[in-house]
Amino acid sequence: LYTIKFELPHLLCYRRMRVCLLILPLALLLTLCLSESEDSTSGYCSSDVCDAMTHRVILAGATGETGRLVLDHLLKDTRVTKVTTLGRRESTVTNEKLEHKVVDFENLKGDDFVDHDVAISCLGTTRGKAGKEGFIKVDRDYVLSFAEQSKAAGVKQFHLQSSQGANKDAYFLYTQIKGQVDEKVLEMGFEKTVVYRPAVLLVKRQESRFGEKIAQAVASWTDSSRSWSIKIADVAVAMAATIFDTTPGGSIMDNHLIIAKAKEVAAAADEPPQQ
Repeated sequence: LYTIKFELPHLLCYRRMRVCLLILPLALLLTLCLSESEDSTSGYCSSDVCDAMTHRVILAGATGETGRLVLDHLLKDTRVTKVTTLGRRESTVTNEKLEHKVVDFENLKGDDFVDHDVAISCLGTTRGKAGKEGFIKVDRDYVLSFAEQSKAAGVKQFHLQSSQGANKDAYFLYTQIKGQVDEKVLEMGFEKTVVYRPAVLLVKRQESRFGEKIAQAVASWTDSSRSWSIKIADVAVAMAATIFDTTPGGSIMDNHLIIAKAKEVAAAADEPPQQ
């Protein structure tokens, strides 16, 4: 009776504890396996596009107004492990993860594109600065050559700075060329392609663009909601940040989407967005 009354409950409890100790590790292992399985199927991480959320970027147009700011963001971002810039002149920017290559955009070499998973184009000029033929050569031929070499080298993402109003059937040469390039790049089949179409860029350029200055002056007085103008810093922030978005396929970010992305980045960093 003593054994049944006092020792049997302890014996049963001991055996239950041993069973629990055996089952608990197995349950934890099963939970981890299921968690990893869910993580591997959620979001978009095809190939090297989301290789541990780090990127190796090749950038064309890094000496331009937008390109300089994009480069600055890339160099400060610890998730970007390598940046290669292509330009026609030597660069004064130095950084341990930056390599600048002086190139001929009419004869780009495929070797320069190897070991990159993201390409960003901020190439561009104006008809007033380069003439009609010069504008077409830079904004169409150079950009498409850069995109084609990127694709051939296995680059997964392509990000292109375009312009509001881009349309291959447009009457004006500027928006017509932009539209032609946008369409061709979107058809190249990168795993992820983003075309950015900002409106009037609010920026103090090193060069003088009379028409743009007039538009900027009007926008600064009348477009407080930024419906048809945008801070160039917002464009750069959006371009540098969107390479980490995991949505596949081709997309176009118009002016309000670019601003929204910049605000999202600022909010995540607890910084007030630019007004």
